[in-house]
Amino acid sequence: MPEKTSLHSSDTQPSKWGKNKLGAFWIKKKDNGSNYLSGVIEINGEKVPCVIFKNDYQEGNTPHFNIYTIS
Repeated sequence: MPEKTSLHSSDTQPSKWGKNKLGAFWIKKKDNGSNYLSGVIEINGEKVPCVIFKNDYQEGNTPHFNIYTIS
């Protein structure tokens, strides 16, 4: 039987996925047509709003995406 993927199991206890969830992001579109992600992550009980942009200047061992906090 496959593992449940919803955040809560049938007895309202958080599932494995729910216990490991750190946040959520949504795809947004900039005026120039490029996409980025916007959302929140929870660190030590504090929700931190963030954005994620694709790194268009990749050279060598640089990340594919960068995450920034928004104030």
